[in-house]
Amino acid sequence: MNIQSINTGIFDVNSLIIPCSQDCCLVVDPAACSFSGDENKITDYLKKMNLKCAGILLTHSHFDHIMGINIIKNAFPDAPVALHINERQELECPPGPMNVSVVNGFGSGAAQVLDVVAKQPKADILLNDNDNLKIINPLFDGWKVIHTPGHTPGSVCFYNADEKVLVAGDTLFYGSWGRTDMYGGNDAQMAKSLALLKKLIPGDVTVYSGHGETGWLMSEGF
Repeated sequence: MNIQSINTGIFDVNSLIIPCSQDCCLVVDPAACSFSGDENKITDYLKKMNLKCAGILLTHSHFDHIMGINIIKNAFPDAPVALHINERQELECPPGPMNVSVVNGFGSGAAQVLDVVAKQPKADILLNDNDNLKIINPLFDGWKVIHTPGHTPGSVCFYNADEKVLVAGDTLFYGSWGRTDMYGGNDAQMAKSLALLKKLIPGDVTVYSGHGETGWLMSEGF
């Protein structure tokens, strides 16, 4: 599977373009926005490759992963936004309580960031653990939701066993894992999530992380 990782947003998120047919794709964690000056980075790539976005997936709703949703949605209005149900409040009336707390903790630029977050659309589909993504579109059959709380209450990974691919968001990094010290984080939940991934995911699976090195083998990085 030829997954394209595009570095976008204010914290260099690995926004992913996942092909699901010859001319359709999933966009995961679109972070490109006016605040970071790269608002057209993802849509320009899709236009260049003649790809239509058929769905927008969020591994979690931290501000740095969601600031470009409305740009993708404006270009592809029929593409549903999917988020785990535990974080529905973050997009029901953005910015939600988690993002307000986390963004304000960064100080400088917080007001401008929250203004961008406030412009993001609601989630169209609320996900639960073990959902098959065909509930979004039949083209996404084979992708499974794994609820991995810890970094945030609704953090998820997306797993395709046949393709041997795990989209890990900020749950799992190469040689490390997502921080749990921010509002909504939970160290005990993260430990359970990591143990679950260790049990479920074979070593020959390629892992795509939300930041830093991505496209690494499970056996080498975890």
